[in-house]
Amino acid sequence: MAAPEATRSRSAALSVAAVLVPPVAWVGALGLSYVVQDFACTAYASAGHTPPTTVIGAAVIGLDVVLLLLTLAAGVVAWRTNRGAPTSDSSPLFGFLGRLGLLLALGFGAGIVMIAVNPLVLEVCA
Repeated sequence: MAAPEATRSRSAALSVAAVLVPPVAWVGALGLSYVVQDFACTAYASAGHTPPTTVIGAAVIGLDVVLLLLTLAAGVVAWRTNRGAPTSDSSPLFGFLGRLGLLLALGFGAGIVMIAVNPLVLEVCA
């Protein structure tokens, strides 16, 4: 059985990770989607070839799906942290971090979905 201090520090690290992962994944989805599209479209256009918009769109959507799964995994960790938070503890930090991480995962997950839908609705290489 782990020492209480080790368990507490591990729980704190997981709670902080659950709060930090969703916004970082959203920024990564936003930035990497733009970089992949811009780089691929510009490279094909400068070579005088027609860009494979289906492949570029699939790459962007695949990247966004991976980052969405990472965000949802952080939400699951936050949910478990919230459920496991002691109610009699004098510090409600774990409950707060669990609820905050869950809300951030849902909000930024919705943002990643909106980024992933973009190649399906708009032209990939305009």
